[in-house]
Amino acid sequence: MIGNRLFTWTFYGTIAGTLLACFFYLLEKSFGISLYTFLVNIDFLPLPDSILSSFLIQYLSHIVISVVLIAAVDLFSETYRRPYLISLIINACMSFTFFPLYRLAITKPIQPPLSLPFTLWLIGHFLFAMIIGYFVSVLHKKRSAD
Repeated sequence: MIGNRLFTWTFYGTIAGTLLACFFYLLEKSFGISLYTFLVNIDFLPLPDSILSSFLIQYLSHIVISVVLIAAVDLFSETYRRPYLISLIINACMSFTFFPLYRLAITKPIQPPLSLPFTLWLIGHFLFAMIIGYFVSVLHKKRSAD
């Protein structure tokens, strides 16, 4: 059972995290607002530069967080039966990590004023929350059908 759940959380979390990364990457390339770079930035962690600068490590750290988020939404929604609302609440809280992460970042890919980048960050995380809510509702329907 847990192995099956871990696989589905990893599968859907990877898709959701990749969609968020792609959204921010498109904004970054289209408008020059480095939201993707900020999303995957881990330069504040006490790790060697070779690890911190690795695209794969940066991306995987984002995916791990996405998998943890989808698992949390799935587990909470088993009790409360509101995957979209739970996802929205968790992602609203996660969206406000923008400011502490900005302060912690050694390299600041986004420059003040931060109002437009933060607004786009919120929009991206709202879409991310809806995707996670959808995936979790799919998981619940699959489980109830089995």
